Amino acid sequence: MTLRISKNLTLTMGLGALVFFAQGSACLAAENIKMLTKQNVKEFIEDTTDITTTNTQALSPEKIQQYLDIHLDKKARFKSVMKYNMPGMPPQEANLSLDKDEFMKSVVQGAGAVDGYETLVEITDIKISSDGEKAFVKTQNTEYATMPVPTETGGVENVPMEGFSECMQILLLKKGVIKMYNADCVTNIEFMEY
Repeated sequence: MTLRISKNLTLTMGLGALVFFAQGSACLAAENIKMLTKQNVKEFIEDTTDITTTNTQALSPEKIQQYLDIHLDKKARFKSVMKYNMPGMPPQEANLSLDKDEFMKSVVQGAGAVDGYETLVEITDIKISSDGEKAFVKTQNTEYATMPVPTETGGVENVPMEGFSECMQILLLKKGVIKMYNADCVTNIEFMEY
């Protein structure tokens, strides 16, 4: 079985958005937060994961877009190195770099890029600045899904995949609202034969 993924930029960007989403890229926490704490940062990531993963979306795509507009800093940047390993093919790599608008557009693509998406997020480190207005967060994410991938014969196969991501994120507190400022991730995705 030969699969092509590097030529499908829309699919790559969409999957990249899911990685950022699952890592906690926006904040469900209430506004008027006085300072960042390990607890409200942890809750922020957990809540965001719950509302943004495709298998448990509690909000419509429009509401998620509105939510992201509030909780992503206007200068937000998202970078990811995505490494793909597919049976019978050499490893492939895609580099993503998205600004706020590009990221928000890719969210819709990400929701349709995979089926049965599940994620497990572990927060490995949280450091808060002395003024309580900036947090540095490290997370690890394990994700499972099936992805429709074009075959050489022109068909499409739903291929099981497993991904592992490590991200370093910077969160800011601005006017009582937690905002994502930067996310830098490395993701390894294994496609499996079945």
